[in-house]
Amino acid sequence: MPRTETTSRTAPRRRTRTQRLTDRALALDPGLAKTDGALRTLVAVPAGMAVGYAIATAFGLPAILGVMIGAMPAFITCLVIVDPSTGRTAARTGAVLVPFVVALAGSIALQPLRLLELVLIVVLLFVQFAAASWGVWAADAAIVGFAGYLCGLLLPLPETSVVPLGLVVAGSLAVTIVVRLLFRPDPHRALLRTRRGFVARGSDVLEAAAAVLAAGAVGAAADDQRARRRALRRLGRARDRYHEIALTVDGMLAASGVDADTTAEELHRLVFDTHFAIDELGRAAGALVEQGAASDVRHAALRAVTLVLRHGGSHGQEAAHTLLARYGITASAADDGSRTTAIVRRMAAEFADLRSAGLRWRELRDELPRHGTGVPFATPVILAGGRPAGAVPVVADAVAEGPWRRWHLTASLRTAVHAAIAVAIVEPLALLLDGSRFYWGVIGVMIVLAGTNTTHERIRKGLHRGVGTVVGGAVGIVLVHLLGTTHPWVTIVLVCVLLAVGTYGFGGVYSVWAACLVVVLCQVYAFSGTFTDALIPMRLAENLLGAAVAVLVSAVVFPIATRAVIRRAVRRQLVAVRAFVLALVGVEDDDEADAADTTEADRASRQLRARSRAVDAATYQLDAVLRPMVRFPTGGPARADARTRTSLQAAATFAREAAGRLGSAPQDPPAALRGAADRLAASIAQLADGIVAGPRSATPTPVWVRVGDQLDEAVAAASGRPDERAIETAAHALGRIDEALALLADRHRATVVGAMSVGPGIIAV
Repeated sequence: MPRTETTSRTAPRRRTRTQRLTDRALALDPGLAKTDGALRTLVAVPAGMAVGYAIATAFGLPAILGVMIGAMPAFITCLVIVDPSTGRTAARTGAVLVPFVVALAGSIALQPLRLLELVLIVVLLFVQFAAASWGVWAADAAIVGFAGYLCGLLLPLPETSVVPLGLVVAGSLAVTIVVRLLFRPDPHRALLRTRRGFVARGSDVLEAAAAVLAAGAVGAAADDQRARRRALRRLGRARDRYHEIALTVDGMLAASGVDADTTAEELHRLVFDTHFAIDELGRAAGALVEQGAASDVRHAALRAVTLVLRHGGSHGQEAAHTLLARYGITASAADDGSRTTAIVRRMAAEFADLRSAGLRWRELRDELPRHGTGVPFATPVILAGGRPAGAVPVVADAVAEGPWRRWHLTASLRTAVHAAIAVAIVEPLALLLDGSRFYWGVIGVMIVLAGTNTTHERIRKGLHRGVGTVVGGAVGIVLVHLLGTTHPWVTIVLVCVLLAVGTYGFGGVYSVWAACLVVVLCQVYAFSGTFTDALIPMRLAENLLGAAVAVLVSAVVFPIATRAVIRRAVRRQLVAVRAFVLALVGVEDDDEADAADTTEADRASRQLRARSRAVDAATYQLDAVLRPMVRFPTGGPARADARTRTSLQAAATFAREAAGRLGSAPQDPPAALRGAADRLAASIAQLADGIVAGPRSATPTPVWVRVGDQLDEAVAAASGRPDERAIETAAHALGRIDEALALLADRHRATVVGAMSVGPGIIAV
């Protein structure tokens, strides 16, 4: 068939296997931050073991004891202490010597006082979670101190061993500092890696777009229809992943805390513009197929996309010429008003923008500092565990504004209370279940609460830990029976590699970390002479007991309703959209002012992209709190949440379009446009207040006033002005946001006044 022949001729050239593997690693781990952490662990842990072995042997302590104590501080500090400054990393690593040794000595001294020993676990776990809001130094001390206390609790040691064990800890931390100095951060290289991972995700979007364009039109045969639906789903997933990595890159580049400069702001614009161009190309490809564009149009778009995939974004201008020429129009030809023509023109413009961004990146690469702590810029994206923050800021809002605000409760303090109560409940139950290893239940509580904020997140983490324990137990039991205790060097290598792999998975797939840890523990128990095949089932039971109690306590003590969290996530996004609406006409929102902006010119050039990125970040947070434990195809709250998400995601898309096409707000916009933006911002503020108050509150019913008439006036007033096109784009964006959010307002029982007038504007892709 002609379509098949054309498709085969234009199929994108595949990257080599090595390139794909490298790109995939960089896409999964931007900047190789997790990989670097795994390598640090792989080197620091055996170094700590060696120091511990040497010191323990010199003082007549059992060698296995020196190895275990030497490995612990090296591993914990590599996992917990992450800092872009080499000097601060060394200082933080050395500072934890005191809390670790004090906690270790205290637990050894308290061994005869069993009840006090158990009570102190509750206190220390409370402090560990509460310290998260006291600064990184306090958090380091609390985490490492708790680890040291558990070490002394689990090992029957005489008090005379405190001094040599303190020397083991000091030696382990010293070699860890040396390892951290050898693996010091390289901001320039990390930036190049980050960009390559970002580009790799962009290539995934373009490859998925090419597959969609090659899959066939709407009216094709049944097999082609199925292929088209699969290709569209693949494209949607690729765009979602690309959106997440774009937010991650923004957050990573701003994480070092150095003052932003002109070069950094230029880098921010390149990240935003590249993300926008590639995402728009993917969206346009899907739109061409879904609306049943003619085969020659799809093939022209496919050739253009393939050209960029084969030769890179620097050939974007050539791809744009190819697309327009094969479609039969020129860049200066008049628009015939058809949707297909608008999409083709939009794709050609994005190809050209992609070329400009690629060329500018090459110029900027030589200007970036090769030394120092990083190349940051001001960004609204906050990272948590190497990924954009999801439920963290939303839950913080819910705690600060909820029914417990009179208690001056914070999110970290709430989690600390949950941890203390849960451990107080779990300890006696775990002692009844298996008195010698009751601490497994304590660890189950600690793990489920660490890094989680909602009940759904905690249940998911508990399930991940259960799955990891089962898999790791099966592998660990087999390895113990194969290796035994006759191959200690093989076991040490295995333990170090597994800890490194687990460190990599710790911030991503938690079940990988749990599985690796259980395999390591099987080896440790084998060498201590306490391993049995029933050990892992007992560990699984106690871990799940701790997890279940932690989830139950968090749902009963200082509870926060899921609906309340969702309402605050919706409010956060509406606030971000309101700030963008005002920025679109050059008005700075006092509640969202950017402290990094110093001049009006700076604000004009940065504001729209920054506000759009804030909307994207809020969308990510909304998705995090709307993610259910089980997805039902129908159902009341789930269906309502889906509609809410659709309206807010549409508003985020319109904001990104306007920011990408305008760059900065129009100068001296017509009064009608300012009035429309002010009225729309007021409607959004009322809707946000009404949603967060809830349907049963006594607050007045929100009123949503449509702004279509004012936007038509603004477009008419801009006729003949040099910035007519920019004003039309701004008016069109405001109109589309008004349309999307008016539907949301109506679903939340707001009074919607007026109707949207369909005025002139830019046809959206």
